[in-house]
Amino acid sequence: MAITGYRKTGTVEITLSDSTNHVFPRHSHDEFYLGANLAGREKIWLDGKRSEASIADITVYNPGQVQAATPTPYNWVYYSFYIPPQVLAELTGLPEDEEFRKSVFTAPDIAGDIIKTGAYCLEYAHSDDEVLEHLSVLLKKVLQRTGCRSKLILFDHDAVLAAKIAAQLKEELLDPPSLHDLSARYGLSAVQLVRIFSASYGLPPFTWLKVEKLKIAKNLILRGLSLSDIAAGLNFADQSHFTHSFKEMFTVTPGQMSRLFKGA
Repeated sequence: MAITGYRKTGTVEITLSDSTNHVFPRHSHDEFYLGANLAGREKIWLDGKRSEASIADITVYNPGQVQAATPTPYNWVYYSFYIPPQVLAELTGLPEDEEFRKSVFTAPDIAGDIIKTGAYCLEYAHSDDEVLEHLSVLLKKVLQRTGCRSKLILFDHDAVLAAKIAAQLKEELLDPPSLHDLSARYGLSAVQLVRIFSASYGLPPFTWLKVEKLKIAKNLILRGLSLSDIAAGLNFADQSHFTHSFKEMFTVTPGQMSRLFKGA
């Protein structure tokens, strides 16, 4: 289980990963995700729905979609692209208020294009500009196949309340309130708060906060900060806890992520 190929071009990340036997817990990304399996098959949980993806399928996740994945009894190797919304808009012309319509579907030709483009991008003989050119062509093909839709924006009372809770948890990231105290602040029972938050974010509040903390940790690693400073600064219980949590979400340890970035 490892990331065997890695490149960061601007804010776009491209990886070749072997996640055989690795189970991804429920999480989300701030970026658009595009992937295709080079080998194996994965079982996917996405926004409450279950599906599977093999070597003939592609996976396309919008920012914020809650996902989880487990392998089948085969080697599981795949290419992935993580594309920030503003970059995807620049490369495809997709309006900021729209996103991909389809998430998991069979498209052998597009899956092949993802694999070819991934292999091309991980060859460092190609410049960043060449990588982005190839990625632009690929994304336009994907968009033609998936279609697009307006982003779902909820304005009901519960959604607004969930957003306030999320903002508060981020603000108090290093010393978050207990579930009891958080519920009391909003005049809710613990059960009500978890239900309202989960309905909007797909995860219970403190599971969501852990995912957000790990995203911050990854960004700090990619900025070159020391691992001990990151673990201490984000109030992980200890280095071992930091390493275990990080590997569970990203398939590599913080040290491996740092070495991949420095070697990129």
